Amino acid sequence: MRLQSLPPVFRGSDLTIRFQWTSKAASQYLYLWKRRGLVRGLGGHSDVYANLLTNPTPDWGKAVMAAMPSAVTIGIEALRQAGWTTQVPHRPTVAVNAKQGVFSVEPFEIVARGPKWFQSVGNGIQGERALGLPTLRPAWALADMLRTEGWGQCGLWPDDIEWDQAVDSDEADWLAACTAFGLPCSPLLEQAVASR
Repeated sequence: MRLQSLPPVFRGSDLTIRFQWTSKAASQYLYLWKRRGLVRGLGGHSDVYANLLTNPTPDWGKAVMAAMPSAVTIGIEALRQAGWTTQVPHRPTVAVNAKQGVFSVEPFEIVARGPKWFQSVGNGIQGERALGLPTLRPAWALADMLRTEGWGQCGLWPDDIEWDQAVDSDEADWLAACTAFGLPCSPLLEQAVASR
């Protein structure tokens, strides 16, 4: 079967190149594969699909990166991955560059951020795209959440943060993020006593 020769995440347009199909034939195959539960679309008009035949538990992070190469995990999920909170978001938040294609996708909450935001947080992004969806380091993610929403509105209060997980490099990240976002440069651990 041709689907077995496709990678775990692929673009619908890849079918026209790989199999020399017309766009109409590729669309028909995708429709049939989706009906049979063999592929699942990422969503929106992304033209990105997960091959459920070869991988029944797809890496949606890779699918998001295929559709929106600038994607970066932010928010509560970034803090959870770093061990700063035990809160689990219903849908992880991913920032994408507003100047590129932005699609609504079911597994994630996609937020468009301007190119200036990406320039500002460049030093706060960790992870190699080849290995998975990059993530904003926790102090940067917290500063970004407090800048855009503030305590409570962002889904967290100071007592939801595992402050003992913060290390010296996090303090440096916090000060860099505060400077980048125009926030007051107070020590990170002062946030632990912020009032409700």
